[in-house]
Amino acid sequence: MSPLTYLRSHALRLVCSVAVVALLAVMLPMVGVETGATQLVVLLVAVLELVSIVWEWLRERSFMRGLARLAEGEGDVLDAVDTLPEPSYPEGELAWDALQSVAQASHRKGAELAEEMQDYRRYVELWVHEIKTPLAAMNLTLANSRGEDARSLSREVARVEADVENALYYARSTSVAEDYLLRRCNLADLVREAVKSRARSLIEAHMAVDLGVLEGENDLWVFCDPKWMVFILGQLIDNAVRYRAVPEHDGREARLSFSARVEGAGSASERVVLNVADNGCGISEADLGRIFERGFTGTNGRSHERSTGMGLYLVRTLCEKMGLAVGATSAVGVGTTMSIAFPRERSRVV
Repeated sequence: MSPLTYLRSHALRLVCSVAVVALLAVMLPMVGVETGATQLVVLLVAVLELVSIVWEWLRERSFMRGLARLAEGEGDVLDAVDTLPEPSYPEGELAWDALQSVAQASHRKGAELAEEMQDYRRYVELWVHEIKTPLAAMNLTLANSRGEDARSLSREVARVEADVENALYYARSTSVAEDYLLRRCNLADLVREAVKSRARSLIEAHMAVDLGVLEGENDLWVFCDPKWMVFILGQLIDNAVRYRAVPEHDGREARLSFSARVEGAGSASERVVLNVADNGCGISEADLGRIFERGFTGTNGRSHERSTGMGLYLVRTLCEKMGLAVGATSAVGVGTTMSIAFPRERSRVV
């Protein structure tokens, strides 16, 4: 707290002190006190008042500065409360006690919410584990069945499996630090695995896949969690399939292509950028800035079935947890390119 701020907050005290000194200077000569004695008394009272004001300012300064930093809201507010110096004057002690009570209550509430979230995650993981058994049995039965009804039902089961997987990853996304491990991975292998995991939907959609420069590529190494990255790429493939080009409507065959490049080679900011591009319906400019928001479906989502707006939200959330950048460019009627940037930490290459 600056001296000027203190004086503004104690304006009445300052006015009263000045008034007392002025009254002594006027009244003492009127009652017969000699000039020298009057000056001595006035000076003594003025010094005492000044010392009192300065002492109070010094006593309050540390605590008030802490309150000012707290009011700015920078960093962890609860940590700032914990480090707030305890004042030595009554009003400050009362405020300090109140802030400590609020901080303790917030800590307790945060711990309760964290425990509830952990219970929710455990429940979802258990549910996913249990639901996989009947789904596997259904797939086994359908594998031995023939006819259009069986194929239709098989597609629906595959959709249920995808939704179950999304539920699991969404539950884990709030505490992903406990579930992922960054390691050196071959980017081409990750793409191939993701394409393989979505092979059935790609075949049914008659969608051509072009691995481009990734075909046979063995030098593109990145740091990520392979399990999370295959899931992320699977979400991008699902979107490309869902919003693919339809020959009868768009006059072109559906295509999906993967490509990668190294940016800033040899510099501290060197990174590998993976592009996943389709030639589907594209995303409008108005929607493009919001596609990573939770639950946002946009124009395309409202015109296509089964859009929940959760896929790209999970993609962004998991990428951010792993320190990866994700972005998108698109043009309506042309297609969409999703980009993921992997920092290239050369010192960690083994």
